[in-house]
This record gives sequence, C-alpha cells and structure tokens, in this order.
Amino acid sequence: MSTKRLVHIAMFTALIIVGGLISVPIPFTQVEVSLQTVFVIAAGLVLGGVDGALSVLVYLAMGLLGLPVFTKGGGLHYIFMPSFGYLIGFPIGAFVSGMLCKRITRVTRGKVFLCALIGCVPIYAIGVTYQVLILYYYLHSTWAAAIMGVPAVGVLLIKDMVMCGGCAALYPSLTHAMRSSKKFNGQSR
Repeated sequence: MSTKRLVHIAMFTALIIVGGLISVPIPFTQVEVSLQTVFVIAAGLVLGGVDGALSVLVYLAMGLLGLPVFTKGGGLHYIFMPSFGYLIGFPIGAFVSGMLCKRITRVTRGKVFLCALIGCVPIYAIGVTYQVLILYYYLHSTWAAAIMGVPAVGVLLIKDMVMCGGCAALYPSLTHAMRSSKKFNGQSR
C-alpha cells in the first residue's frame, strides 16, 4: 500500500471523526444528527469501495479501542448503544457507493447522487434494525417505544439526501484534486 493511499484513507478517517463530533440530538429519540454519513459516503465515492470501507474500519477500530471518536465517546460498551447499528452499516455503505461509482462509464452528478443514495441503504437498514432491537432487547423498552424512534430516521434521511446531493455536486472537484495530488508526486492513475 502506497504512502499516498494511506494518507487518503487517514484523511477520510479524520473527516468521519470530525463529522461525528458535530452533532445535534433529535428530541425524544436516541438518535443524533451528524455529518458522519456524508463523509462515509464521500470516502467510498472518492477513494473507491475498498479504500472507503478501510477508512471507516479504521474509524470503528479507533472507537472500539476506547478513543473518544464516536459521537458519545468510545469503547466496547458502545456496541450496546442504539445508534451503533449505523456505525456497523458505515463500511458497507462506503463500499457499496464506491463500487457502484467506479462502474459508471460516463460520470454525471445525477449518477453519483444515485450511487450515494444506494450507499445509504445498508446504513439505514442495519441502523434502524439494530436501534429497534437494542431498545427492545437490551434497554427493555416496549415494542411501541422502540418503534416510536423510527420516524426520527426520516429527519436523518432528508439530511443525508441533501448532503449526498452536495457530495455529488463536489464529486468532480474532489476526484480532480485527488488525481492532481497523484500527478504532483510523479504518479498517474
């Protein structure tokens, strides 16, 4: 693995950390709105599926080892948080969005936006399922209380759709900057 590739992975790991630290709680739920998802999807789009997923896996490893990089800290106990399911879905979402985007022959912002949205599907599918199961089985909420938090996901989905649109709009500039940094160092893509 080249130094440049490691730097790009580390850069997106740092962006994911910063995106998680900027968060706002949604009232009456266990969920917070953050910028993490957009950086996860951007990692996949810009770095590709494998490197995007690697940047997220580094982030997850750091948090599970106890570094306070998650929204509410870090450590192994975090797996019992209702929001941990979204974190489980992050590497899959980055991988899916990156692999789909790599297969596009003629890149347009609309196609990149579609790849980003499809990358969000595993994040939400795993996240919502995990959230409901943790609330019911671990935190002993009633099914009604566990499912009551699901509508708050709509706020997250709208936010992520807007952010994916911004990511798709910036995609040509980001990929151009990544290619330019490789050419600057005497490498070509």
